Amino acid sequence: MLPNKYAAEALIQVELGRPGAQQSAQSITATLEGSAIVESEARVLRSNFIAQRVVKDLGLSEDPAFAPRPTLLSRLHLRAEVTDPEKVTEAIAKELSRNLSVTNDSRAYLISVTYTSTDPERSAQIVNAFVDAYMRNRLDMGVASAERTSVWLQEQVRSTRAALEQADSAVEQYRQKTGYIEGTANAPNLAQQELRDATTRLGTAVQNRLAAEARLTRAREAFAAGSVPSAQDLAGAPVVQRMLEAVETAKRDFQNVAQMGPRHPNYLNAKANLDGVEERLRKEVEQAIGNLEADLRTALGDETVLSAQVETLKKGVIEAMGRETQLISMQASASAIRERLKLLNDGYAQAVALAGMKSSTSQALVRAQPNSLPSAPNRAFIIGLSILGASAAGLGAAVLLERRNTGFRSATDLVQDAAVRCLGMVPRIDGSSTAGEMRMFDEAVRLVGASLGWSRSSISPQILLVTSAVPREGKSLLCTALAKSVNGRGQRVLVIDCFPDEDDQQDDRMCLSDAVLGDQQHFLDRRANTDLTVLRGSSGGNLRDLYATTAFSGFMDLAREAFDLVLIEAPPVLLFQESITLAHHADATVLAVRWKQTPRDTVLAALQRLQEQTVRVRGIILTQVDLNDHRHDRVVDQCYHYSQYRELYERRARTAQTPGSAPMQIDLKAS
Repeated sequence: MLPNKYAAEALIQVELGRPGAQQSAQSITATLEGSAIVESEARVLRSNFIAQRVVKDLGLSEDPAFAPRPTLLSRLHLRAEVTDPEKVTEAIAKELSRNLSVTNDSRAYLISVTYTSTDPERSAQIVNAFVDAYMRNRLDMGVASAERTSVWLQEQVRSTRAALEQADSAVEQYRQKTGYIEGTANAPNLAQQELRDATTRLGTAVQNRLAAEARLTRAREAFAAGSVPSAQDLAGAPVVQRMLEAVETAKRDFQNVAQMGPRHPNYLNAKANLDGVEERLRKEVEQAIGNLEADLRTALGDETVLSAQVETLKKGVIEAMGRETQLISMQASASAIRERLKLLNDGYAQAVALAGMKSSTSQALVRAQPNSLPSAPNRAFIIGLSILGASAAGLGAAVLLERRNTGFRSATDLVQDAAVRCLGMVPRIDGSSTAGEMRMFDEAVRLVGASLGWSRSSISPQILLVTSAVPREGKSLLCTALAKSVNGRGQRVLVIDCFPDEDDQQDDRMCLSDAVLGDQQHFLDRRANTDLTVLRGSSGGNLRDLYATTAFSGFMDLAREAFDLVLIEAPPVLLFQESITLAHHADATVLAVRWKQTPRDTVLAALQRLQEQTVRVRGIILTQVDLNDHRHDRVVDQCYHYSQYRELYERRARTAQTPGSAPMQIDLKAS
């Protein structure tokens, strides 16, 4: 009987949200899925380290139930075996691991710890010990990890603070070295302001120069055309304006005296006055144009000076921008170091807090309790599995036996595989066969004769060759039974045994070579009153050439006339060539195949050889059928009905009165 086993279970909950279960959001670089974390914790519970801690905590190395048993060698020598305590602990830990089951649910953060043993109290004790060892290990690992983290963060804070001080010092030194004062978006620096003002003045100077060029150009064009420039262009020359008024006055006076004639004194005076005024106006205009040219030169000079000043200021601003960029880069580096220092300070404070905490990220949700109901073995399942296994083994054995049997078992097999007709199935008989079995054998032989066409008064084929693929197929018994069956009808039969047993020397069988090579007609005349004649080949001679001689052909022609049936028992087809030669002397050829014994490939090879030699096989006879074995094949054929109606044949054999209904008397030893 299998002993009862009791399982104790404890549940552990992994709390991923508590401190220590995950790192802070600032320092995390990769987030694991909750199921992966729970699976990792379950693997820790299955580890050999936890099992060894349980062995030490419970002192199982001293417990007789777990102590290693002495080996056979130590018992024979009657001495105590020296064992290493570490090896003993490891062996007990492996034993605990074999009976321990740790599973986790992917849909919940729960770990189930189960231990199975023959004692319910011991199962609960060991499960709780595993849970306690795991919790202590998690606590120790958490505290140690927090301490290592705090030490590392402290060193990082120290080095980062030094780097920040160095960065701030570099920024201050750069400011002092370059004298650069950075501005803001609303208040740009001094160089940028000066460049802006100079650019404005340069634009004004360019406009003034363009205006001066335009006034000078118009004045020159008007003066060249003989007219006076406009007052707007000469707005800076008041004398020219007065001279224009004087010219207009002189022209009116000249018009007034023009009618007096060119010789009149008034006319001459007016003409002289007009010429003088126009001359003075021309000189004043030339002087005004000269003033415009002077104004243009002044505007060009101002523009040149301002352009040079703007270029100088641009270079200064570009240099200032480079200094500003470098300063901004140094300030950004200092800011990044300052931010990293802040994060390190926060992480250090958290690590110090975790190092001082005495809690774990997991908790024992349900502790194990002794279970009074056994969890194993499931006897009903074991019995059912045993029955199923035995059935499968029996079925497999049956299949193997079926595959092992490669012979022909029924007429259907012959038709499907060999494409040859089955002439009949002959049951197996021996010296212990009953009268009913002999009666079944007789009926089977008569059925073979009927299949050959011997049910009519005339027998055809008259010369029948009986051969086989290999020896011991039952040819001799079949030929003897066929001969007795035909002989019982009052017809004369000649049996030629071309494959006799070398150890069987019988005086009543004449030698075939004597009959063929001697006086054939005299031999046949002497056997005229004999119903059954048997000729056997010589066991010591070589008759291979005899069957191909003219003498043997003539003997077969005479035998056809002298006997109603000639049966030739030929050697095996696959072993001797004489079967082919003898087949050409016969009217038909049949192949004897031992039921369920001769391999199918062997039979098919024999048929192929006969077909290649143009020998047509009339059919196949299945011999030596074991009726008791055939009954288990569940094949409904000729021998199936023999088995079903065995009692009928037994009664017929017992009540047979007439010679025609009595079984044939077959000499089994001779055949």
